[in-house]
Amino acid sequence: MKIFPAKILVVDESPKHIVTVRELFAKEGCSVLGAENEDAAMAIAGALNIDLILLDATAKNIDGYGICKRLKSEAKTQEIPVIFTGMIPGAQEIKRSFEAGGADCIVKPFNSSELYARVRTHLELRKHRERHADETEEDLIYTLAYVGELRSQDKGHLKRVAGYSALLGELYGLRPEAVEMLKRASAMHDIGNVIVPERILNKPLPLEAKEREAVQHHTQWGAHILSRTDRPVLRAAAIIAAQHHEKFDGSGYPKGLKGEEIHIFGRIVALADVFDVLLSKRSYKEEWQVNKALAYLTEESGKHFDPKLVELFVDNLWQFLDIRQKHGA
Repeated sequence: MKIFPAKILVVDESPKHIVTVRELFAKEGCSVLGAENEDAAMAIAGALNIDLILLDATAKNIDGYGICKRLKSEAKTQEIPVIFTGMIPGAQEIKRSFEAGGADCIVKPFNSSELYARVRTHLELRKHRERHADETEEDLIYTLAYVGELRSQDKGHLKRVAGYSALLGELYGLRPEAVEMLKRASAMHDIGNVIVPERILNKPLPLEAKEREAVQHHTQWGAHILSRTDRPVLRAAAIIAAQHHEKFDGSGYPKGLKGEEIHIFGRIVALADVFDVLLSKRSYKEEWQVNKALAYLTEESGKHFDPKLVELFVDNLWQFLDIRQKHGA
């Protein structure tokens, strides 16, 4: 499990102690930042994705315990491990440190070996918690996706759309973390179908006006279901659920968004979803051959689909077909 390089914030009145930490962890490629007061500490911790904080508990002009309590009370910083420094830790000091939200205490002047070992240990613990949280979140995502797929005639559709979307996002140039989020979030694009009656969902075309309206409402219901949380991946899924039936020329639903008014996640999943449906058998259609589906995507470039995404898809078709074969088609 790789923990370095990391971003470490040293909150200390002494520049000497900041330099000591910086020199010790330079060999690991770490970025060590310094803050000499509370305002600077809070600003840096809240803005720069800090991995660990060394916080002076005995400085005359720094309220270390107060800073720690503030860090633990704010969503952006509450998960950052805080190691108090400077004290000779007795029972009362240790109790006070833990009550403030601290994870450990280290005496100054620093013993380099001890400091390195303590910092490494707490970084490893944080990585372990993050990995466990990711696994839990992934379980939640695919459970929700499974619920949305229960009445579907095609049990591989969601995994294929997720795979297509991730590849298309990568080809488009999205950052790796955005690609991973897109992959997870796209699996829930049709979660709103849970409110569509099965007799309508699997009915051969044509649909009556009220039936068509019920189907279209799955976008808004999906967004409503998924937006009731602060989890970033579910927020992204809510955007996708709401927008994956919008069209590049503004003729889609539910809001008639046009061009880049549609989030890039929505534009990507729109293309991935349609491609997979075209190549699959449904109650209302037979499966299409690849050449016919490709001709449709090309014809709809600039109308239904983002032209840049269509170009990337066509140029890399074999990779998308590999994903399709891998997930049961």
